[in-house]
Amino acid sequence: MPKLARRLVVAPLILVVEALLVVLSPLLGLVAALLAPLVGGLRALRAVGIAVGYALRHLGSTAACGGLWITSGFGRTMGSERMQSAHYRVMRCFVAGIVRTMTRMARAELRTTDSAAAERALHDRRAPVVVLSRHAGEGDSLLVLHALLCTYGRRARIVMHEALRLDPLIDMLGHRLPNRFVDPRGGDTEESISVMASGLGDGDALLIFPEGGNFSHSRRRRGIERLEQAGHDEEAAWARDMRHLAAPRPGGTLAAIEAAPGADVIFLGHVGVPVGLRDAWRRLGSPGEDIEMRLWIERAADVPATREEQIDWLFGWWRTIDAWIDERHRSAGGERPPRPGG
Repeated sequence: MPKLARRLVVAPLILVVEALLVVLSPLLGLVAALLAPLVGGLRALRAVGIAVGYALRHLGSTAACGGLWITSGFGRTMGSERMQSAHYRVMRCFVAGIVRTMTRMARAELRTTDSAAAERALHDRRAPVVVLSRHAGEGDSLLVLHALLCTYGRRARIVMHEALRLDPLIDMLGHRLPNRFVDPRGGDTEESISVMASGLGDGDALLIFPEGGNFSHSRRRRGIERLEQAGHDEEAAWARDMRHLAAPRPGGTLAAIEAAPGADVIFLGHVGVPVGLRDAWRRLGSPGEDIEMRLWIERAADVPATREEQIDWLFGWWRTIDAWIDERHRSAGGERPPRPGG
């Protein structure tokens, strides 16, 4: 959609809807409370709390970006260090507020385990990092961003789907900070990632989701079929053995490593994030379930040199994360998920 249409039509419509949601929040809260006996307790009221909290923070952050545009001389000094830092503060406050609201309403606790070496590197902020994260569950990208921006104080760079331009806040932050919007159906995603990675500096973190989207059994199956059709039988077998992750698409990761050879690589796995809206709704009515993250680090000097070795290396780490997720499910006493077809 053209920028003018997004800014003059879509953005005002979204902001008006959010403003109405805030104004009507007392009435919505009353209705949710009255419905509590019919919908399994306070889950509807908690859902209203999350929606209203999001709308308030989204409106405030969007207004802050508008103010920064005026302060920058109507965009003339937007690329200055002062303006970049100010926009990262807006982004950090928005993400922190949303995650705080979501976890409070879901009565969940965020914790990171067995990740001392990776956490030291992230806290150190004397070198850039490339972060390769699992992508599964509602809002997990916000949780990963929260870790990078708020816990470790990193300046995160993100590759985002073109459709997210429709959100006025993401549209502004995406363009004013060194992020990239890509259309998976066309365009050169690897080139966009390469450009982002080549400009990484101390304290920066480039976030990539190698699976290309939230995990689903259909995405897992398509990944296996894609590898088989390309004649990558060994990688297809590895992907078939993984229960919780889809096969990684190595193009973006390898482009980042090539463009930023001095960056350490952080691998991130997590468990406990709701998978789908039905699971999120269920958890709002049940006792809080913790969200656990684990980080692994691969020093830049230890990353394989050739493309073939790097692909095997990436699949090896993805299998490590899948095994950790499986172990966490079993240690929590949950049912081991059935092996999906394919």
